Amino acid sequence: MTIPIFPVRRILGRFVAQPLPPAGTFDGQNVLITGGTGGLGLAAAMHYAALGAQVFITSRNVARGQSAKKQIEQVSKFNGTDKVTVLELDMCSYESCVALVGDLQKRFKGRGLDVAVLNAGTNNPIFTTTKEGWEETIQVNAVSTALLGLLLEEWLKEERPNRKSPSRLLFVTSRDHLYPSIEHWQEWGETEGLLKHFSDKKYWPPSVRDEMEPNYANSKLLVMYAIEEISQRANDANGKPQVIVNSVCPGTVNTNIAGHIADEGWSMKVGVATYMMISGKSPDAGARTFITASLLPEEHHVRERSVEGGKLSPVSGSTSQLR
Repeated sequence: MTIPIFPVRRILGRFVAQPLPPAGTFDGQNVLITGGTGGLGLAAAMHYAALGAQVFITSRNVARGQSAKKQIEQVSKFNGTDKVTVLELDMCSYESCVALVGDLQKRFKGRGLDVAVLNAGTNNPIFTTTKEGWEETIQVNAVSTALLGLLLEEWLKEERPNRKSPSRLLFVTSRDHLYPSIEHWQEWGETEGLLKHFSDKKYWPPSVRDEMEPNYANSKLLVMYAIEEISQRANDANGKPQVIVNSVCPGTVNTNIAGHIADEGWSMKVGVATYMMISGKSPDAGARTFITASLLPEEHHVRERSVEGGKLSPVSGSTSQLR
């Protein structure tokens, strides 16, 4: 009998956290974390702040953002009001994404950010469209994340001559991007467009029990394509990265991203809780992957950090199948 190694590693991963770098590693650095008010984002903000960074977290809700700010300062043992800053961001709005980057450009003109972690995400099993017209999971995880990535890459690349080392742009991704069947993607793209197809209610499952994560894996594969393009744009004419771009998979983490699924009745709530109890690591452990990835040397540009054993694999290795 052959025992599959992958699930074993996934379960063991919740008990073995990656070590953190020495105190002061991020002294004097400015770090942006989208979706920094809960789960992985909040845990990452705590780590970066404790390691010396000035942290900027985004939130749709000002009150929730201020609450997260207090938590970060308490856990990180910083009492100064200038250590953590809350910025407004609605991932369902193009205007909000553009405004955020515009604000950052004014704040950090002539130096740029040191690290930007695009962590904000959702997993909504209930069909919901944004004001931009796209299904919410596709909008947040793929479209708006790609927009932020493009805007940040362009700006940080322009700032490279003003810096001693390249800025870091990290995309929080998922192994689920390997799961979608892409057999009909080219056909859908040529006829109605992929985004329109995934945002059409007629293709949505009848209930959560038929499909718990209707667009999550699709959104994660779409953003992998965007990452590959953004990473190429980050290079100069000689192919040298002016912004170091990586995708980061933290593995299964016990956060509230599956909260919409758990809300669909007691059986779903029990199922989600049981799964997370068995295989979900803590946000503290999952967020350490971000710290590790943001310290990788330049040669790891355009590579994915996987949760299993800290292994690295090229981003293009998982997306070239669609070419």
